[in-house]
Amino acid sequence: MDYMLDKIKLLENKDNIINTAEEIVKSIKNNNNLNDSERIMTMELAMAELNYDLYNFKKYKKDGNK
Repeated sequence: MDYMLDKIKLLENKDNIINTAEEIVKSIKNNNNLNDSERIMTMELAMAELNYDLYNFKKYKKDGNK
C-alpha cells in the first residue's frame, strides 16, 4: 500500500484520489450485510467493473465508433 500511496502523492489530484478511495472503502466497511470475505469480493467486483467500463470507454474513443 505504501508503494501505491507514494505513486499517488506525486499526482496533482492526489487529495481527490485519496478522499474518493477512502469514501469507497468506508462505504463497503460499513455495510453490515456483508462479512469480511464478502467485503473483499465487493471491492474486487467494483474494480473489475470499473476496469471493464474504462477499457470499453477508451476503446470506444479510440475506435471512434458511435
